[in-house]
Amino acid sequence: MDRTPVRAPPVAPPTMAPAPEPHERFFDARPAGMLVDRPDLSEEDLLLAIAERLVFEGRTGPDPQVVIEAARLGKRKALAFLRKLLLPPPRAPLTMPVRPILREHEGGDPAH
Repeated sequence: MDRTPVRAPPVAPPTMAPAPEPHERFFDARPAGMLVDRPDLSEEDLLLAIAERLVFEGRTGPDPQVVIEAARLGKRKALAFLRKLLLPPPRAPLTMPVRPILREHEGGDPAH
């Protein structure tokens, strides 16, 4: 019996996927209000709320638009900051079915 070691065939080194370019990152293109689960808010409403929060915390930066763009890119600090915002109450009208205030009497005088 021949005891020469059997050599495995050469294996090519694993190929690494190229690193994503900065412009290839995920970007959330939904309206700004959706970042805070409030589709009724416009981007201006959210910018104002961010600016007010920055003043409340005594910070001079970043620019509110930068915070929104960072949140759209999925940055955790920006998303955490958006959760702290004091947002205006909803302005969406409530849709309620119309119900009569008084029931009609069965039989009897309709004037009562």
